[in-house]
Amino acid sequence: MKITRITTGVVESNFDWVLVKIETDEKITGWGEAFLGPAVTGVIKEFSTILIGEDPTSIDRLLRRMRGSVIYCSPGLVYHAIGGIECALLDIIGKRHRMPVWQVLGGKYRDQVRVYADCHAGDALESITPMLVPRTPAWMNPDGEARTPAKVSLKHHGWDASQPETLTSESYAVRAAEMAARGFRILKFDVDVPTPYETDEYNRDLSAPEIDYAADLAKAVRKAVGAEVGLAIDCHWNYGVAAAVEMARALEPVRLLWLEDPTPPENIRAMGEVQRNTRTPIATGENHYQRIDFQRLITEAGLRVLAPDVQKIGMWDGKKLADMADMHYVNLTWHNVSGPLGTMAGVHLGAAIPNLLALEWHAASVPFFDELVKGAAEPLIQDGHIRVPGAPGIGIEINEEVAYRYRKPGEPFFE
Repeated sequence: MKITRITTGVVESNFDWVLVKIETDEKITGWGEAFLGPAVTGVIKEFSTILIGEDPTSIDRLLRRMRGSVIYCSPGLVYHAIGGIECALLDIIGKRHRMPVWQVLGGKYRDQVRVYADCHAGDALESITPMLVPRTPAWMNPDGEARTPAKVSLKHHGWDASQPETLTSESYAVRAAEMAARGFRILKFDVDVPTPYETDEYNRDLSAPEIDYAADLAKAVRKAVGAEVGLAIDCHWNYGVAAAVEMARALEPVRLLWLEDPTPPENIRAMGEVQRNTRTPIATGENHYQRIDFQRLITEAGLRVLAPDVQKIGMWDGKKLADMADMHYVNLTWHNVSGPLGTMAGVHLGAAIPNLLALEWHAASVPFFDELVKGAAEPLIQDGHIRVPGAPGIGIEINEEVAYRYRKPGEPFFE
């Protein structure tokens, strides 16, 4: 078998959903999804120059060759591209040998994978560009016209910092109750949102009123859903050690499953200092790309929960990472902001590892999420879970007509 063609298409959703299509001389087509990033489709196109004519089933060798070819600019964006290609390769391998990907990875531990709902900040995140600038795609506007992106503060992950009054304990509680009623038993919210008490955009500090404001948001969520629903809080790498410790301690009464990314990802020692000074479990990992990083997070920082991104580390290395973490009795919660194809990749990986907590779902505000699945007879997520498929490969394919309808302007579409 030989790779004959690699193409991409981008769906402009709440994030960019970068779809990868690999065709072969045996007429087997593999589908993958890459993590978003500026010009990531161009990187995938560059990789095609060394992959055309290769045997797609030699996945370990091809992954090593791709990583070796970009060693001068790794990891980052090039690993986003590799993750999407890897997913499509595994889809091809599964289809050729008539096995689901979870079986290629070694078998499954569960028949359904628990999904946690990312509730953002009291209201579902609408849409942001790869540069974290809010946008309004044409499908979100009644007049069918896209809106020009606005500028926002760097401190806030896709939020207009001029409207903190819209982010209230009441809105958080309403959203929490709504998502719990849909069957989700784990919810995640943001606390790094605009507040009336901010002092400086750049110094990574938090004032006491800011911390109290964040704690009140989390307490409102806990009160709304009770003790039976697990809660997580995201900070998007915004704080220094002192501020992160104070935030983590303020959230201890809420009994979080994890506090995510309180400090920037590059300083593992700092993350460990935060963990050692709070009872709240600290989680990180979506901006780490290699198993050695996660080994250090376990052994040096003492983290008990890891949060790698499915598309960034990939299913192949993700399984190896999970095995390593399991030796230290560390659990994984998979970060996932992708569409149905990338989400299903997370389902296969989640099924194939013993130490899974949950797989993220970030698309509650996207009305065409299930419509993108070719031939779908029912929603992918039901009662907070996704059933592990038994079909060969990833188990789903993309409806290209629907994807074209929501394509991102200016990007190639499987050309």
